[in-house]
Amino acid sequence: MLKALQFLNLSYNFLSGPIPSSLANLSNLQALDLSRNKLSGEIPQELVQLTFLEFFNVSHNQLTGPIPQGRQFGTFENNSFEGNLGLYGNPLSKKCYPEGLSPKKDDGEDSWLQFGWKAIMLGYGSGVVNGLVLGYLFNPMKHKLFVKYLGRKMQNRRRGRMN
Repeated sequence: MLKALQFLNLSYNFLSGPIPSSLANLSNLQALDLSRNKLSGEIPQELVQLTFLEFFNVSHNQLTGPIPQGRQFGTFENNSFEGNLGLYGNPLSKKCYPEGLSPKKDDGEDSWLQFGWKAIMLGYGSGVVNGLVLGYLFNPMKHKLFVKYLGRKMQNRRRGRMN
């Protein structure tokens, strides 16, 4: 019945519960401010149908899930969604995904990079140390090489003292 409504500001009202998808019926809505409430749940995908929507603010609520994509939702800035720790997706500058969810990848490339350089360096470093230790322990010539190497140094030192 409020199809001619253009501006709706319900901020700072302690509203709780989900955002009603019936707001999409307000086809002439240009500004919707639902900030600083206790709204929860996901932002209804139906709100993408509001083609005249120029201002949208749901910051500082308890919203979760993906931010709807398409039409006007691509024009809203990061601050329209801040303060909702469970929201993720564009246009948020910080891409944050809840446990178990991750962004869809187009192909399987770069999946090995998910381990990160720290894990690779840990494996490489421990492999080198283990290789050196085991190589020393199982080398049958270790005693001869040890005496030969240190024996020369000891002889050179003695010769230097005598001269």
